[in-house]
Amino acid sequence: MLAAVLCGCNYYQETGRSDTSDPPPIPQPISNAALDLFGNISEAAEDPNNFFIVGEGSALSYNNSRGTVNWVAWRTTRADLGPSVERPDFRPDLRLPAGFKRVSPGDYSGSGYDRGHLVPAADRYGNLQLLDETFLMTNIVPQTPSLNQYPWEQLESYVRGQVRRGWDAYQVAGAYGEQRVLKNRVAAPANCWKIVAFVRSGETDIPVDSRTRIIAVDMPNRAGMERENWRRYLTNIRIIETKTGYNFFAALAADLQETIETRQQFVVR
Repeated sequence: MLAAVLCGCNYYQETGRSDTSDPPPIPQPISNAALDLFGNISEAAEDPNNFFIVGEGSALSYNNSRGTVNWVAWRTTRADLGPSVERPDFRPDLRLPAGFKRVSPGDYSGSGYDRGHLVPAADRYGNLQLLDETFLMTNIVPQTPSLNQYPWEQLESYVRGQVRRGWDAYQVAGAYGEQRVLKNRVAAPANCWKIVAFVRSGETDIPVDSRTRIIAVDMPNRAGMERENWRRYLTNIRIIETKTGYNFFAALAADLQETIETRQQFVVR
């Protein structure tokens, strides 16, 4: 049986918040929209290094040996966006089974790496519960400040701009390779990658065809990227598959999958 951990925790118990004067929004049903689109790309299940978790706003594969996710999939809609709000504290993910490595914010302290979000906090400002989920350490990977704060953040902002223009963004992101291990617990990746498919807002059947606008990037996790534009790292999906061993869009017909995955992805300014 597939060991998918489903998030059903109490909001205030999990976040440690005691101010109940402004109650959280009604929890949304678990959304598998991005997972349905991209597929379970690593066939995540019970393996501790490919452990499947479905939360309220994302689905992910966790790697216990690395102390980070392998990948995480989520959808961003205009309703998810909002004005900047107070950001929660980073915290360990209590959804992980007993005996798993529960990384804490302190494991990054003094390392020279940022706590880099994969699901961006700003993608969730419109829903406090989903925002809190982005600060679980299972959504975080060690990123150099020059990657996290420059081209990676620029891409995140670009995607949100497209969402505000009437698109829903179906996203999957992850990391591969290893530079070093922080405090013998967390592997800093060599590269971070992301794939985004844009679907007109309100579409419910998630249509994907040869004309679907998709962008894919593969960025090195290094210093000296402050002046680099994220578009420099555009690639195609097949290259990311080769680097990671994952299989995207497995449910599509073989010829359509070939077309989508091998074309050079394009960008609308």
